[in-house]
Amino acid sequence: AAVMMAFALPAFNDFITQREMTTNVNAMVSAVNYARSEASRIGSTVSVQAQDAGDSDNEWGPGFCVTVGDPGNCDAALQAFSMAGTITFDGVGGLQALDSLTYNSRGLLQGGVLGTLELCGADADADPGRVITVNAVGRASVLAMVCYP
Repeated sequence: AAVMMAFALPAFNDFITQREMTTNVNAMVSAVNYARSEASRIGSTVSVQAQDAGDSDNEWGPGFCVTVGDPGNCDAALQAFSMAGTITFDGVGGLQALDSLTYNSRGLLQGGVLGTLELCGADADADPGRVITVNAVGRASVLAMVCYP
């Protein structure tokens, strides 16, 4: 039984890590879609706002919220999201060091900012990352990536 557990435990840990990565990516894509639809529905500006953007290499890692306004206030959020596991969630390109994605009353991303959000786990060898691309109108798409080449 001990030998079988020695083989099963690492596989189970990888399974848990992959589920956490999927959960985190789904949270951001859901937040973007929710913010776009709420902006259109209420006819006002709605933002996906980082809760603590103090670390420029992990702006979105502590979590984020969907809130009315730009910048919004996560204390009065429409919906809040926290991240699972030990991860870094960094804005790259046009999203570098930005702490919010703001949608206008038509559900379009304000400012036409193009960029990606890169989600990486703690283990360079075992944790393939994800990249979330936000296009000019504000739609999000997800691809796998290698975080630590």
